[in-house]
Amino acid sequence: MQEIKDFQKDETKRDSINGHLLGSNKEEDFQRRFTFYSNTAAKLDSIEKAKLSFDDQINLELLQYNINDEISSYKFKSYLNPILSDEGFHTGLAAMGSEVLDSKKEFENYILKLKDIPRYVDEHLELMRRGLKTGICQPRSILKGYENTYQQHIVSDFQKSVFWKPFIKKPFGITDEDWKKISEDGKEAIQLYVVEGFKKIKTFFDKEYLPLTRITIGVSNFPNGLAYYQDRVHHYTSTDLSYEEIYQLGLKEVARIKNEMLQVMKDVKFKGSLKDFIASLRTNPKFYAATPEQLLKEASYISKKADGQLPKLFSLLPRQPYGVEAVPAHLAPTYTGGRYAGASITSKRAGHYWVNTYNLKSRPLYVLEALTLHEAVPGHHLQIALTQELDQLPEFRRNLYVNAFGEGWGLYSEYLGTEMGFYKDPYSQFGRLTYEMWRACRLVLDVALHTKGWTREQGVTYLSENTALSLHEVNTEINRYISWPGQALAYKIGELKIRELRKRAEDKLKDKFDVREFHRVVLSQGTVTMKILEQMVDKYIDEKNGATVSSRDTVN
Repeated sequence: MQEIKDFQKDETKRDSINGHLLGSNKEEDFQRRFTFYSNTAAKLDSIEKAKLSFDDQINLELLQYNINDEISSYKFKSYLNPILSDEGFHTGLAAMGSEVLDSKKEFENYILKLKDIPRYVDEHLELMRRGLKTGICQPRSILKGYENTYQQHIVSDFQKSVFWKPFIKKPFGITDEDWKKISEDGKEAIQLYVVEGFKKIKTFFDKEYLPLTRITIGVSNFPNGLAYYQDRVHHYTSTDLSYEEIYQLGLKEVARIKNEMLQVMKDVKFKGSLKDFIASLRTNPKFYAATPEQLLKEASYISKKADGQLPKLFSLLPRQPYGVEAVPAHLAPTYTGGRYAGASITSKRAGHYWVNTYNLKSRPLYVLEALTLHEAVPGHHLQIALTQELDQLPEFRRNLYVNAFGEGWGLYSEYLGTEMGFYKDPYSQFGRLTYEMWRACRLVLDVALHTKGWTREQGVTYLSENTALSLHEVNTEINRYISWPGQALAYKIGELKIRELRKRAEDKLKDKFDVREFHRVVLSQGTVTMKILEQMVDKYIDEKNGATVSSRDTVN
């Protein structure tokens, strides 16, 4: 929508004029954006959807989905809480140090961004102060070790800063004279602006935030907390399910998967309880890499093996490559076991599958196949890279991420491993099941932690007794669910819907069903809500069967 493009362009221009290259985050900025998005939402609601083409109906619904999230952020004041248990407003800044810079202009712009860090930090700290006063903040109990996210950037030697990385080697196209000034300016920017900015963060957490932040766990303790949580459930699952319905679904899924896990125990002739079996997996050294390099090599091997199986299941593959690398050291201690770090299709970087090599005793090899299929291919890299190549989509949709679709696709990709020749070893099969159980447990845990008064310790016990995740990862995961209400629900809800729609297509199309064609349909519109995805698959089934059903041409 042109009006939104113009507004975003004006915001960028406003920030640029004010020297705010990292964006402006004052209270009045959020108020201005809220007013704009509220007015835009009213205009979108007046559009007669039935008169639009099927593709434009999807455009409209996803635009509304995006705008409604902006409105909710202001309505519930969630912008006053700009940190999670393992990330925050400041952690993404370090990614600038990995940018590939070639020209004098690019370096000058990078240095200006570095100099903007103290102002950017100040604005976020002021938001967090307001959050403390209103009770919209993170619990103290989940922030143990959080200092790692900022402490590593407080360096006495500028050359040890991750922000110095672009200056290590002079690009061919820059003269020696220009390079001397660029290097000196970069050194000054790191010493006087970057380090000082992160010192401000440290002082704030040590003296203001940690002594005053809440001791309660669930967001039901926020002002209007239950309404906020239901809003997050709606956003992250893109369904109309209530949090109680999701909780009950979670209990059923946990029971079902547990039966499959018990069968694997029988297959390997293990004598003892599920708890005993999990304990043996956590303590047997054969299931753990001896070095970070070994873990990365194993992940790389699985990735390459998966690459070779893709044509069996997909008729369209992305052009953008991906690499395998360790989770950055400044994130690793409190980070999840692995994650996909995407890159713009126009950038000079590939996408990356990050593998956490911190604390190797907490990174079991028996889950590595499932992790790799989820984060690399056919999971996040394949789906996100293909979305960027859908030139027929509006720009906002090529960069949109609906969690239920993206994370549901990632979990579905773990399941696809059974069709790709993975999980031949019963322990890796148990690893797949423990990952599926992990996501089923989230349906129970997320709701219980935020609405049923569960303590952090109850959450840790529930997850540790039902999965073979390492105890380190159990603890970091529980912290994540507490800090990020609703997001953990997306995985299982999305995966169940994709598998439900695949079975529907298989049942109705019978011998006309082609899995490569089905996957192409699912991925054809980029990331979408579950309601839109169901409409897409039903439309595909009808067209494949030669039926003409007008209701399928409308996103209800």
